[in-house]
Amino acid sequence: MRRLALLLGALALIATAYPAAAGAKTIKVSPGGSIQAAVDQADPGDKVSVAPGTYTEAGSPCPAEPGHTCAVVVTEDNISITGRGGSSSAVVLQAGDDQDEGIAVGKTDDPSCLTDDSLQVNGSLISGITIQGFEDDGVFMYCVDGFRVTDVRAVDNAEYGIFPSHSFNGRVDHSYVSGSNDTGFYIGQSHDARMDHNFATDNVSGYEIENSTRVQADHNEATGNTGGILVFTLPFLDVNSNSNNDVSHNYVHDNNRDNTCLDPSDAVCGVPIGTGILVLAADDNEIHHNTVTGNDSFGIAVANFCAATGTPPAICGLLDIQPDADGNRTTHNTVTGNGGNPDLLRLASPVFAVDLAWDTLGTGNCWSKNVFGTSFPPTLPAC
Repeated sequence: MRRLALLLGALALIATAYPAAAGAKTIKVSPGGSIQAAVDQADPGDKVSVAPGTYTEAGSPCPAEPGHTCAVVVTEDNISITGRGGSSSAVVLQAGDDQDEGIAVGKTDDPSCLTDDSLQVNGSLISGITIQGFEDDGVFMYCVDGFRVTDVRAVDNAEYGIFPSHSFNGRVDHSYVSGSNDTGFYIGQSHDARMDHNFATDNVSGYEIENSTRVQADHNEATGNTGGILVFTLPFLDVNSNSNNDVSHNYVHDNNRDNTCLDPSDAVCGVPIGTGILVLAADDNEIHHNTVTGNDSFGIAVANFCAATGTPPAICGLLDIQPDADGNRTTHNTVTGNGGNPDLLRLASPVFAVDLAWDTLGTGNCWSKNVFGTSFPPTLPAC
């Protein structure tokens, strides 16, 4: 609880970390106008206010994705893009031909931006907009310090819905994502961020915390996805660990959608249909006060990367991650009615088709005060 309080306190500072500059202006975009043109006129601290309507942009190169085309690119500090009309569905950013990303915030593809302040965008707000039909991502952020995405709908974007990467001190909240063939709400290679009060449906993965630290995912709903919430450490990325995250007070139910991943080499292709919450090669995470029910493969699972993915020992020894999941606490969850129709093509073993599953690898993992019907092993280490 102390760590949670510290995290929430830090997040509360986000609203004041990048205040509007003196003399900041509001640039209004009317139907038939261009959001990108307004962004290009904006100075740090300015607000781009978009009237209800459907907008399609000419597109420009994506700074963090060379070779990709973005509808709207933000490279300046502390720019807000907000939809007017009181509902995110009133303002729609529709993909144009061969456009990969909807709104991209960032100014580099250099991962050294994780520690080099000069390569970061400081402050970003996106709110009240539907972003739909892009070939990769709805919202993509790369090396943004102090971000917020709120009241955004990301619909039928082929890869990711809302995708902060290499970013920190941010929040994604009160938003909706559907139709992603990878992940709806993703925070990866990032730290000190929060995903809360969101709804994810009809994605492969509803929510993912990947190779990140001190991320909180709370009060979200995941239903109708292949998997509800994934907490992963994956190899050969710029950040090679995942720890001290908090997954709590989420409703994860009936995630039994087909796995429609687009690239067979992506880790998400291995997510079993019917996954509730999966903690994979991640350490010292708190999984508590969640309700997890009706997921056909398992409810909450804690697993070693190599065992879960079928990676041979000779290759596992070459990975740049520690593959065990260690020190994870699974407490005060209600986990019932899971594992009734497991995806035996992707599930490591049918014995894991239960409410609470652990492959018995890793150290310091514990379970206490959960309501559940079935588990593997039958007796789990208590906290």
